[in-house]
Amino acid sequence: MKNINNLGLFVGVFLGTVGFLNFREHIQQANRIQIKYDGSTAAVLGRAGGPGDAQRQKAGEDLEVYHFKPVEDVNIGVQTGHFFGSDFEGLQPNCTIGNTVINCRYGAAIDPATADALWYHIPSMGGESKMDKRHPKQLFIGMSMESSEYYPALDNKDFMKFFDIESSYRTCSQVPVFYFDYNAQQVAALFKPPRSFEEKKTALAYVNSNCGAKSGRSEIMKKVIGMKNQIVPTHSWGHCDRNMPVSDHSFDKVELIRGYKFCVAMENSITKDYITEKLWQALEAGCVPVYLGPHNVGEFLPDPEAIIDYSKLGSPEALMTELERLANDKAAYEAKLAWKYRKWEELSPSFLAMTERSHVRQPHSRCQLCRVVLKHRYRPQNFTTCLFNETWTQDYPVKR
Repeated sequence: MKNINNLGLFVGVFLGTVGFLNFREHIQQANRIQIKYDGSTAAVLGRAGGPGDAQRQKAGEDLEVYHFKPVEDVNIGVQTGHFFGSDFEGLQPNCTIGNTVINCRYGAAIDPATADALWYHIPSMGGESKMDKRHPKQLFIGMSMESSEYYPALDNKDFMKFFDIESSYRTCSQVPVFYFDYNAQQVAALFKPPRSFEEKKTALAYVNSNCGAKSGRSEIMKKVIGMKNQIVPTHSWGHCDRNMPVSDHSFDKVELIRGYKFCVAMENSITKDYITEKLWQALEAGCVPVYLGPHNVGEFLPDPEAIIDYSKLGSPEALMTELERLANDKAAYEAKLAWKYRKWEELSPSFLAMTERSHVRQPHSRCQLCRVVLKHRYRPQNFTTCLFNETWTQDYPVKR
């Protein structure tokens, strides 16, 4: 018995060491990402030639043509309310471009008459577009992390045409603002090894407190819960159809779902590119997410097979059949999580491309906007927002 225990200890230590080394390799590679670019990668990245464009990043943009001063001031006037906290305004730290230091300032008190750009939080505008430029080189920036399903002005050409720069969840934005930053810290968390198949509850974790979402997830899950599946029961922890005892509403969601084989990660609305923290929390936790969201979710994932796409199954009955299959087939289940152990270059090319456009390679989005504005000062550009991008709208019907 002692020999068996020693063997078990050795195997456990060996597997733990292998897992750690693989995980460490992911972290190291997150800081030295190399991507092979082709036409499909460029399509994923959206606007060709836009700021942060991958091809130019790879080749190395010639900043000398701009003749920047050693220190440049860029002032962006904040024209609307927002919910980004008290640290949004003021001098953005550590903002540079090449060897130039940018004094990148945001503020409601910045004089609109002299500001280099005016910043608008689109969800705070109520669809109003009474905007006039104060000088020829002034730029209008429209920003939103909220879905166009809830804020239809984002889909209104007559409204969006007033903006020079779009900074939104859409990949066609000159400066995108993704819910997952793809930075080294988040990448590290994403590749944290999951709990073993045997350790996890054979159940579907559901945490939802917005019971009226436009995506229809509450109605779907109400039917799933009503099926009372005995092989893969649904444990609802949120306010919507709760069936689990919750004494502390401040529980850590990621830690909770880490203990489940399956978890629900359905968006509150469905529109192209709109992918929120719900999906990334599930992938980080290592439960296999039941996902409902945009048709192009595969472009964002480290592996398109990492999720159970509800839209492809189409019904609660088909979903439960799939969950039962995976619950009874350890190899098939673990194949859904195999991406966590792959080498960086073996991950989805579109996922790797996203890292190039985000904080792995780029500074904070506020600094990125200051860079765009500064370059425009020296070499004016003609910008367009996503609704006027023919490549991006090929699979996105513009409503008006």
